[in-house]
Amino acid sequence: MMFSCAPRFRTGLSAAVSLIALQATPALAFDPTGNEIADAFLTILDTEEGTVESYGSVDVSGATVTISDLVISNDDEEKEKVTIGSTVLTDGEILDSGRLKIESLDLTQLELDADDGGMSLGSVNVTGLVLPSAEEAKAQQSPVGPGYRTFEAATIKVRDEDGKVAEIEKISSSIDGMDGDLPTSGKFAITGATIDVKEIEADEAKSLTELGYETLSLDLSGSGKWNPDAATIDVPELKIDAKDAASLTVSFSLGGVTRDVVTQLDDTSENPEEAMALLQNVTITNAKIRLDDQSLTGRILDQEAEKAGVEVPVYVAGLTGSLPLMLGMLQNKELEGKVTEAVTEFLTTPGSLELTASPGTPVPVAQIVGTAMLAPQMIPQILSIGITANQ
Repeated sequence: MMFSCAPRFRTGLSAAVSLIALQATPALAFDPTGNEIADAFLTILDTEEGTVESYGSVDVSGATVTISDLVISNDDEEKEKVTIGSTVLTDGEILDSGRLKIESLDLTQLELDADDGGMSLGSVNVTGLVLPSAEEAKAQQSPVGPGYRTFEAATIKVRDEDGKVAEIEKISSSIDGMDGDLPTSGKFAITGATIDVKEIEADEAKSLTELGYETLSLDLSGSGKWNPDAATIDVPELKIDAKDAASLTVSFSLGGVTRDVVTQLDDTSENPEEAMALLQNVTITNAKIRLDDQSLTGRILDQEAEKAGVEVPVYVAGLTGSLPLMLGMLQNKELEGKVTEAVTEFLTTPGSLELTASPGTPVPVAQIVGTAMLAPQMIPQILSIGITANQ
């Protein structure tokens, strides 16, 4: 897989950029620096699976601690190693709970090497960072994951054993509100992600190449807000924008998302059945899916029409002519007509296609699941599904 190297470096990179908590070993492999903030940080990196192999120097200037030439190795994989040219910890503080609080963590020149490839990052900045205590990390007690206010990584390159696979200009995220230990609002963005199509798995690469793509350039973004008192979640936009292909935007609002639901979902994150049971009382207030074409639809129609040996208008006419038969299962003549009209307009003149769910009252997930099992044709009716094209 294209990003298969990433999980194998969770011991080094993930700890370094403070995205997950790591288990600290009782005995440290590194020589103490003499600075309590630096030693506390290195202790988190020195894990059961990873070892702080070496560091160049530790310089202290006021509230800023700089660690140079940090090297972290994987105990189980001899060739897996993380090097960080400079690690700057600003306004570090060891809390009464034993957690390490860092106002700003700056990493530059990160290199992750493995026998199947690796990754490099020009810089990483994390603000408002709180890392778990050694005891919490070792016992995997909640919250084991470090908290942060903002995260940004720039100039990212992913490679496999044959060389470069993908580049990303920047990844950023922020937590803009909190309710105790639970985040209530935030946003994220991935900009300038460029993927070499030839490096994707064979079947997918073949299809994309046939459509005329040698590279894919992607931007991803999203934001959301949870109101724990009203038990609502609003996601105004989740967007994937593939340049010169298409963009997909999703938005939705949910009800019934209480503090108890959020806490229990976190506890059952590895048990899908329990998580689904918790979601039964969550309600869907509204939802929207929008596709904006940038040439992908035309490319697909050209390709399929050529395979069929007909002109594109003839191919489109054949597709749209079969829609009433395919939509008959909905047993909803009004919706059938709207779908046929919208899809026909979109395929004839590709622009945008938008699907909405706007029920008069919020619909519980349990009702949707039950309807899907017993009378799936009723789903569009209970969700008040609508569809439009080129608007």
